[in-house]
Amino acid sequence: MTEPGTGIDRVSHRGFRLAFPSGDQARIDGAGLGCARDFDIVLSSGRRVPGGRGAHVLVRDHAGVPIRLRPLRHGGWLAGLTRDRFLRPGRAMRELALSVELRARGIALAEPVAAIARRRRLVWRMVFASVDRPDALDGDAWLRSAPDAPLRRAAAAELGRSLRRLHDAGVLHGDLQLRNLLVEPGGDTGPALTLIDLDHARRVASPGPGDRMAELMRLARSAGKLGHQALLDRDGGIARRVLVAYCAGDRALRRAMLDRLPVERRRLRRHRRAWPRRVARKALLLATCAGLVGCPADERTSLRDGSVEDFAGQVSAETQTTTPRWSMFALGDTGREPGPFAFLGGQLRVAAAMEREAQRAPVDAITLLGDNFYWNGLDREHLVERVRHNLVRPYCAFLAFDGPRSKEVVDACDGEPGRLGPVPLFAVLGNHDLKQPGSAALEQESVPLFLPGWRMTRGLAEPLEVTPGLSLVLFESEPAIREPERMKAALRDALTRARGPWIVLAAHRPIATDDQGGLPRGGYPAWVREAIAESGRAVQLALVGHHHNLQVFELETPTRLVQVGAGSGGDVRGPLAVDHPDARFGALALGFVRVDLVGATGDDPERLVVSLFALRSRFGWPWPGRASLAARFGIDRAGRLIRITTD
Repeated sequence: MTEPGTGIDRVSHRGFRLAFPSGDQARIDGAGLGCARDFDIVLSSGRRVPGGRGAHVLVRDHAGVPIRLRPLRHGGWLAGLTRDRFLRPGRAMRELALSVELRARGIALAEPVAAIARRRRLVWRMVFASVDRPDALDGDAWLRSAPDAPLRRAAAAELGRSLRRLHDAGVLHGDLQLRNLLVEPGGDTGPALTLIDLDHARRVASPGPGDRMAELMRLARSAGKLGHQALLDRDGGIARRVLVAYCAGDRALRRAMLDRLPVERRRLRRHRRAWPRRVARKALLLATCAGLVGCPADERTSLRDGSVEDFAGQVSAETQTTTPRWSMFALGDTGREPGPFAFLGGQLRVAAAMEREAQRAPVDAITLLGDNFYWNGLDREHLVERVRHNLVRPYCAFLAFDGPRSKEVVDACDGEPGRLGPVPLFAVLGNHDLKQPGSAALEQESVPLFLPGWRMTRGLAEPLEVTPGLSLVLFESEPAIREPERMKAALRDALTRARGPWIVLAAHRPIATDDQGGLPRGGYPAWVREAIAESGRAVQLALVGHHHNLQVFELETPTRLVQVGAGSGGDVRGPLAVDHPDARFGALALGFVRVDLVGATGDDPERLVVSLFALRSRFGWPWPGRASLAARFGIDRAGRLIRITTD
């Protein structure tokens, strides 16, 4: 549908709104933005690039022109809560209509391509698409590139003229800052400036001198906050050149704007004085919210060598100051059958906490440690439903949807598909995954048709070289649990083929305890440890599920390694090995584990850093939100726990 007189075509389906300049249908189809499912796939598989309040996505249209997809996000104090969620889909549509109109008037704006809104339940998420300008730098980055004084003066003059044209069109930008300006080399004519991000723009009948000066002062305040005040002060005439170019010989306007300057300066001083109080109020608000959520309702064991904090190096205040070379989340026992109260389940709460942790520090993979589909595994009749409910819905932000059957499940995403990835999803089988005949085959062969990043073994054990220097060995502990020689041979061969020197073993069943959490007396735990010893390889870390809680063990015979149990994705239960002599930490709580390979720095050797996150609870129920750090350990090349200290 084309709106008369606007030059904008609109497409509307249930939960999907699309608007684009008339005549651009080929570009929309070529970029994969024409329908909801194709748009979801594009967002999950497109190349991510840094953007203002979050990552942007780059795609190409039918002619190979790069298109930048910018998700609209809230700002302000509550941005961390509201993020990209809106109650109405109109914001992106208004920005598109305004951009088309202003470009027609000759105002330098990024060329708009489309505005897209996608509804998930009661909230909308929106994306504004425009032609990418690969040679442009935002104003902050351009100033940091140290342009010479003539270029800075030319850019200041061009900025003044651009802002005057915008204001004369009856539009105030609303978020005028250095990062909302693009600067490109302009040859002999000087730098070319482009205004971007008009989602906060508003129309006024006739902008007065106060409105005009307020926008210019907002830009000056942005320069100061970003650390460019000394540069502007050194140039001396930059602000004057912007104002002179803005007024363009209109002395009455210049005089009126200068009359407003003392008012704006007083406002700036008030803003600076009020800033500490605003920070304090925000901290109080966050603290109040944290108090409402409460502390983790779990049971934590003490370590035999001292308290958790003593052993792990005061983990409550611990931070990693070194960027890891490779990172992974791990958890087990996750997938429950759909039901009317599925939203209360632990899997969705833990997955949401994983998303928040990945926003803080991205990961390169996720490993599911068995019992991926409770209670009885997969059957062909309910295959699509279970993939949607147990994989797509919780882990959508980490997944790619470009498989042959991805379109059947991508609409189960609650948010933007693949926005934190996509990353591979490694998996091993648990005892519940084998209760249906053919369930294992469906996980190994059919799930990748929906999620191409899904990866399982082709036998009982397989080494995966996930990053140089680290091998992840997927070990199927369940299919041959009563066949010791077959199991030992497969594991021994996989460990021999692993390149290492870091080897992480991922399995479902623990090797430090029996099924009741006590000391093992032969059987499967002994067979696995014998196979490791016979391989002659050092396995520093074993990740396991089966017990629905968080536990850490340090094993010394016959081989030294650390076992971390993360079987807590579905519901929390015992056993918790309180009296086990090798136990180093335990928490009866929902959560997940993060594994980071941290490179050597100076005298600090390369190590694995293992962080256990426990989900906050209230009155015994898991609450959505960021999981708290329950414990953090280092592991050296010999498989020993080491103390982590801050730099």
